[in-house]
Amino acid sequence: MSLYDRLNLTKKPKTNRKLQVPIWERLNLERPAKPRCQGCRSRIQLDWRICPSCGSFLTSKEPEMHYCIWIDISGSIHANDHNNTMLEIMADALAEVFSAFRSVHVFLTSEKPEEKEWGRNFTHVYVFADQQPVDYLGIASFRHHQVTDIAAVRIDQIINTANQANLNLGQFSNLIANTIAHEIGHTLGLDHSLLPTDVMHDGLDHRIHSLMPPSFHVGQIISMNKAIRHRLILIHPPNY
Repeated sequence: MSLYDRLNLTKKPKTNRKLQVPIWERLNLERPAKPRCQGCRSRIQLDWRICPSCGSFLTSKEPEMHYCIWIDISGSIHANDHNNTMLEIMADALAEVFSAFRSVHVFLTSEKPEEKEWGRNFTHVYVFADQQPVDYLGIASFRHHQVTDIAAVRIDQIINTANQANLNLGQFSNLIANTIAHEIGHTLGLDHSLLPTDVMHDGLDHRIHSLMPPSFHVGQIISMNKAIRHRLILIHPPNY
């Protein structure tokens, strides 16, 4: 309804001035509440399928499902003599990883997934130390735009890099978090990025990725959610 239709400015006869309705009662300026994304609370349009701010699906009528990712740190703690300090650093790093994936439809856990709930349908990210030297911080299975189920992060290599670069504990935690997030990103179908500051940059640079926690841009979030949705449909096909 246009503004002219909502305004009733018809003059009343002078004899009926006392019966004239005040203009503020003749104005109808009510507006319907604008819809917002349930995930990030940003404003959206009714015909949008995906939130451009967080990548969440907006029109899905099925109950929201999540894909399980197990970040297994059982092989990383005993590799260091200062276990209490290492536990605190790993706790901080995992908190950063969990925050980076807050808009992605994943259930992140540091405990082994319960077979009754997840079966074998989860991705295992193994954080461990080994005596065999390698030239990478982590490695993961990868299929473009598809979910895969295995990744590994070499905590000993990250420790060596941190020692050589003289990183403080906060920077060390950031580097661990970026490495784990990078490998999880690969298992959710993300390819390498050309942007040096991107968490998915080919070859994490400790001079950059130790200075900030991991984060994903909207396009990456949408891509990961699409890969997860496709995987879940394969696991639990809809009943028509």
